[in-house]
Parts: sequence; structure tokens; C-alpha cells
Amino acid sequence: MKKLLILSLIMLIIGFRPIPSFSEEILPNDSIALHIGSPLILVGDSMKSLDSDNPDVVPIIHKDRTLVPLRAISEHFGAVVSYNEIAREASITFNGRTFVFPIDKNYYTVIEPGVVDKTVVFDTESLIIQDRTMVPLRIICEDVLGKVVGYDSKVITVSTQTIAIDTVMVNEVKTKIGQAIKVSSMMELNRIISGMTLYATERDAKNESLAPSAGDFSDTNEQVAGVNEADVIKTDGKYIYVALGKSIKIYLANNGKPILTDEIEMSVDPDTGQYIQLTEMYVDGDRLVVLGARNSFYDWIRPIPEPMESTERSIMPYRENKSYTYCGIYSIDQNGKSHLIKELEIEGSLLSSRKIDNVVYLVTNKYLYYNIDSDNFIPTFRDTTQNNDYKQIPIDRIMYYPNRLSSNYLIISAIDIMDDKEPASINAFLGSGNLVYMSNNALYVAGNDFYTIWGTITNVSKFNVIGTKIGFAGGGMVDGSILNQFSMDEFEGNLRVATTNWQQDSKNAVYILDGSLNQIGSIENIAPTERIYSTRFMGDKGYIVTFRQIDPLFVLDLSDPTAPKITGELKIPGFSNYLHPISQDVLLGIGQDVDEKNGTQLGIKLSLFDVSDQGKPREINNLVLGSSGSYAEVLNNHKALMLNPDKDMIAFDASLSNISGDYQTSYFYGALIIEAREDGTLKVLQQISNEGIYGSYVKRVIYIGDILYYVLDDNIRAFNINTFKEIR
Repeated sequence: MKKLLILSLIMLIIGFRPIPSFSEEILPNDSIALHIGSPLILVGDSMKSLDSDNPDVVPIIHKDRTLVPLRAISEHFGAVVSYNEIAREASITFNGRTFVFPIDKNYYTVIEPGVVDKTVVFDTESLIIQDRTMVPLRIICEDVLGKVVGYDSKVITVSTQTIAIDTVMVNEVKTKIGQAIKVSSMMELNRIISGMTLYATERDAKNESLAPSAGDFSDTNEQVAGVNEADVIKTDGKYIYVALGKSIKIYLANNGKPILTDEIEMSVDPDTGQYIQLTEMYVDGDRLVVLGARNSFYDWIRPIPEPMESTERSIMPYRENKSYTYCGIYSIDQNGKSHLIKELEIEGSLLSSRKIDNVVYLVTNKYLYYNIDSDNFIPTFRDTTQNNDYKQIPIDRIMYYPNRLSSNYLIISAIDIMDDKEPASINAFLGSGNLVYMSNNALYVAGNDFYTIWGTITNVSKFNVIGTKIGFAGGGMVDGSILNQFSMDEFEGNLRVATTNWQQDSKNAVYILDGSLNQIGSIENIAPTERIYSTRFMGDKGYIVTFRQIDPLFVLDLSDPTAPKITGELKIPGFSNYLHPISQDVLLGIGQDVDEKNGTQLGIKLSLFDVSDQGKPREINNLVLGSSGSYAEVLNNHKALMLNPDKDMIAFDASLSNISGDYQTSYFYGALIIEAREDGTLKVLQQISNEGIYGSYVKRVIYIGDILYYVLDDNIRAFNINTFKEIR
């Protein structure tokens, strides 16, 4: 407790405000608070979207008046709202009276039974902004709803009673719903940018009859059901799509005898030196989504100018190399030919992406530079549904964190892959992140942005997503660093986060944050001196593997989010980099074996854990493949694991070293086909040698029906899934 108090004081001194857990509600009952530029509303101690159907709508200043969304405010206080699209009028019915607001007019009409209609004039006009009717705050709250409005330092309160807005309340409201607010003008953005210390260089932050029955093919191994993840290889059961960097190749699977039907190729522009590298894909029906990066070779492909005759030394001017995240949407016809539909480019490097239903979400980072000027500090984009030009992101799509300024843009884009003409939705935030987790309801971006003598603080930002609509939904923080996306998980509205805090000795913890990202529960000081190697959350249970020289598997009971606890622990040699549920009671761990005496890492180790008894987890079987020096991509990338649940089969590419007693080393390079069953069966079914063919981009195993396909870049071999006999 003392550590947290000292840490909080230090953060306040340097201007970083943590997200507190309030013991009492900030506002009286039936009261709300808003913040100019924020898409959030504060009700008691809870943060909600101001407009649940359009989470990017915010209160704005127009002609020195505060405008708010008419429907959101009115319906919150029980009024009935309607809109006449032909007459362009919004109506509010409340306490027996109807108030009609014509769009683009500076008056409203009061209609009351038995009373002559009355027209009331005000000093600005009602507007349509982001498909929402925006009206003056005091008109809607005081004249229509009969509420009391308070205002101080961009904080607005609406209540049935007068609220004393003091400095403490303003700061608390700002800390909650004022964490991120929209930029109001170019002047404001200039002021914010000019106050930053900028980076000198960009940081590094990746025929119909031949088709089997629907669903009888492998999917990408994904963390959350319904939330798709991009990968270097995809199949729809008929075609196999392979990303090779320079191109995307499309193959008709053809019952194990693949036929190349098309290739999407990218080339270097001889005039600009720019090229697009294609790295990942999504496939949905007849749509192929290609992700990549547009970069430049600088002047390497151009003639170098002759030196000037002057012998004076000069400083070469710094030339910013703009890089773009590329997204191409293609249709695939019945012959396997691709047809470009639309393209989107966002300035910056791709952090991660996700897809839910028809919408692909891109999260990119764009760093700022020392030589910044007024022409290039706003990120640019190109959306071919509008035109083919590069344009700056509109000011009203940019937000910033007042208490945590960052010389980086975090850009979140959403693109509907089925609508050929709908433009992408793009929102930029003056902030950064290094990890992305997405549930079916929200997108979370985490970043290590504060360091103390006690360790690292990770900041987590939450964004509500409704189709292509994206809105900031609040922020929170936890002690320590997050290993990967599996260290975060949303369950019943709460976010669980597993961290390692690097201090004199490392310590581990699990924190539970509510929907407003307030901390409501925690388990701290897990396995001191060790660090987290893998995490898996499954419903109201959690599993963590830590390691220093022995592998403890911790079982967590998270059924009470305010009082989570460790119920069991198992110590075995080695460690698991990845945990995968075989069933509710059996976990598969994939990692490496370790020499208990000296800590030397040995072969690839697979373990089956029975976790049916939360208090007594046990290893029911294990399998060690190879010895020291063995490696598989699946150790660091869960998408490299092929899963065939119907056959209790997993597969992945690996290189295995085998050291004999006379210290002679032999190697195996190829695919491992393994049976992993709930009853504890764990054995190698087949080793398929790569026969001297090595992939640099793609090293994967997939299946379609009863055929396994071993893909090494543009070389594809096929095998019967039951006999493993190669199909030639």
C-alpha cells in the first residue's frame, strides 16, 4: 500500500494522473458529467459512451456555445426522441410537451395540448454532425428537460439540483472522462505538438466440386472466438492463399494437387523508390484482405549526385521516410482470379489488426520527428473510395491525452470489406501502444509508458467498436509489463491483465479492471524472482506459467473479480511459452525442456495438464522433441499452430537437433504431426521432412478435408491425413 501511495505522488508531480478507484460516487444520483471533446459520459462512478450507437460523438464548441447530441442527453433523462428526415426536424417529447428543432435553424417550437404553439429563438443553430442532431447544451438541459447545468474548465454537470463544481471534482471528472479529448482546431493541435520532445528517428515497434463441405478446413488459431486474426496463410476450403512478401499467391487446392490460379504482385516504383511488402491476409467468402507496408529505398536506386566543388563540409538535410500501412480489398471469382475493389493506406507502421464480421480494424503507430513542420505533423492516408490522393486525417478525428502527451500517433482505422463504396473510418490519438487485445465488444491497446525505481507502469486504453464506428471508452493502468495479447482478456465486462514487474527481483501479478478500467481486484507477488512465460484465461479461471529454472503452473480462480485467488500450483522442469485448451479440464503447454541442474534449455516440450481439480493441477503426459538448439515458430507465434479438433491433431513446422552420446549432432527440419487427446495421449504421428526446401515467410501446415498441406513459401506438398502418404 505504501508503494502505491508513493508511486501515485510521483505520478502527480510529473503530470501523469493514474486512474483512481473512487470509494464514493463523484456525482449525486440522477446526475451526469460531460467533458468538452470527450465521447464519454460519467454516471456516478461509471464511464459510458455518450452515444452508445455512435461512440465517436463528443460535445463541441460552436460559435462560443456548447453543442451536445440531442438524442443521447434527452433519452438519458427519460424523454422520447424522434426525427423527421423529410422535414429535417428533431422532436423531443417530455412531460406532456413536444419540442421541435429544425436543422440549421436558430429556434425551436414548443407544442403543448390546449396551448398556442410557441417559438423560442436562440443564438446559434441546430446542426447535423456525424449523423447526430447537435443542439445547445443549456437549451436542451434547462429549457426542455428542466435540469440544472454546471460548467467549469470544460467539465459539464447536468442534474436536478445545483452541484458545487470545485477543483477536486473538476480534476476527478477530468481524470475519468477527460483522459482523451478531441482536438478542436489546427491552432490547438499546433500548440500541443509544439510542446513535445520529438523523436529523431522512427522506432521499430509484421472447380466448385473440388471444395469440401463447409467448415472442413483449418482456421487460423485465434485467441477470441469471433475475432479473426491475420496470418501469412489462409484457406477457405477451396483455395489456399499464401503471403510471400513480394506477392500473394492463390492456389486451387485441387484435392492435394494445387494449381496456381493467380498472383497479386507488387513492384518497386522506379521514380519514387517505393514498394509494398505484403505480409498478412484475411479471407471471408469471396473477399481477400491483403495487409502490408509501403516503404521506400530512399535514394538507393537513383544515381548519386556528383559532389559540389566546395571543400566545405555540410550537414545532409534529414529526409523523413514516410511509411504506410497498406490494406487492399480484393474479390475472388469462381476461377480463383483476384479483382481489386478498394485500397486504404494509413501513414505509420502496423501494430496489429483484427476482423469482426465484415469489418477489419487496423492499429498503427506513426512517430513524430525533430524536423517537424506545419505541413507534415498530421498523419496522411489514401482511401480509394474517395479518390486516389493522400490527405491529412481531419482535425475532428484527432484526440489527445491532456495529462500524458506523446510524440506519437496511435491510429485506429475500420474498413468494411463487403461495402465497395463505404470509406474507411479513421481516428487518431496522440498516444502510442505496443500490444493489442480485442474482444467482441471492445479494442484494448496497452503500452509501457512510465518507469520508476519500483518497475514499469502499463497504460491500457479502451475503445468501443460498433461496426466501423470507433470511440474512446476510457483508460486505466497496472503495475508491470504485459508479455503478449494472451496476458489480457475480457470476461463479463471486466478486463483481466497479467503482468511482470521488473524491479530488483521480478514479481508477477494479475489485475482485474471493471468496464471503466478501475481496478477492482488483484493477485500480487506471484512467484517472486521469476517472470511470466505464458498466460491463458478461460471463463472464470486463469492459468499462468512462470519460470526461472523450474516451471510453476498456477491455477487461478477468478469467479469473484473482487477477490481473485490462486487455488493450485504445479512445479515441473521446463516452461510453456503457449497454453492451449484441449478441453475445459485439459491444457496443452508448448515450450522447452530445461536441465534442472544448470538451467540449460533443451528440446521442445509438449505437456498435457489436468486442471479439473483447481487445487491440484497435474501433468498427465509430456513429450520432448529434439534437444538443445531445437526451435519452432509456434514457441513465439500461436498462429503457427494447426489445430484439427475432430482428429485430436496438432501440427507445426520445427527444426530439431539431436545430440548423441558421442556429441554428434543430427538435425531434422520439417513438419511435426502430433496427436494430443483429453485422455492424456500425446504422441508424434508423423514427421514430414522438408527435403531441403526452406521457407522464409511461410512455414505452415493446414488441412482441407482429409488432406494435409505442408506449405513452405511457394512450395506446397500434400499428404493423406490418415495415412500420411504423399499425394503426387
